[in-house]
Amino acid sequence: LLDAGDFSMGTLIQVVFEEEAAELRMLGELGFDVTTLGNHEFDYRSKGLANMMDSAVASGDTLPAMVLCNVDWESMRAEGLSEEQQLLWDAFENYGVKDYIVLEKNDVSIAVTGVFGEDSLACAPTCSLLFTEPAEAVKQTVAEIREKENVDMIVCVSHSGTWEDESKSEDENLAKAVPDLDLILSGHTHTTLEEPIAHGDTYVVSCGEYGKNLGELSMTQKADGRWEMTSYEIVPVTTDIDQDAETQNAIDQFMDTVDTDYLAQFGYTKDQVLAENDVDFSTQKD
Repeated sequence: LLDAGDFSMGTLIQVVFEEEAAELRMLGELGFDVTTLGNHEFDYRSKGLANMMDSAVASGDTLPAMVLCNVDWESMRAEGLSEEQQLLWDAFENYGVKDYIVLEKNDVSIAVTGVFGEDSLACAPTCSLLFTEPAEAVKQTVAEIREKENVDMIVCVSHSGTWEDESKSEDENLAKAVPDLDLILSGHTHTTLEEPIAHGDTYVVSCGEYGKNLGELSMTQKADGRWEMTSYEIVPVTTDIDQDAETQNAIDQFMDTVDTDYLAQFGYTKDQVLAENDVDFSTQKD
């Protein structure tokens, strides 16, 4: 279960982003194996992101691994880290952010790397980090995986996106530049790909925006070691799906914190805010 970034923003839970790290902790609660950073994770500046990551670790909850291979720490450290960059260096170390990780699933070894796209950086004016060129960073990371690991599949969670103009479509260009990738889980552009995009033996998939859909796919290994997409489905997340009681309870606890630590300070409750804005929180996504 993989996420391609922008896991924060969108609901009232965002107001306890730093102190509660609710989004990361809920990804862990839901069983996500890996995530990466999107541009919206920088909306509260470096201090906010660092605090969120540290709070997530301090919670003791199960958290998804975080992968990101194109942060240019080498250049930043050579120039001397700024105060904001140092905060993120420390938070990345505390959380355990890596260029890639290896998952073992049913006797299949899957390397997962992550990358932050050029348009994502353009959409993150408060981001204090420097990044290397995405495709080149992924190419180097894949070479390292090939050298050090014995894996069956290589996946990239990419906050870069796809565009109608193929020449500008970052994740399609990534697929062409790094043909050793088997799968690119594409985020950022809110694209719902009803069918995967294939470039050679590399598939690009994306299931849309705001948690409205879950993407589900199966791949089968071919005789040459590469993988063939054998099923692909965009599953709408609707109220027809029964709530999971344990998950809903975790969400309710975070909303109680929003009530007491934020809304109450302004003389409101969650129910009042939602009623005044004619919002049904149980189905609100964005």
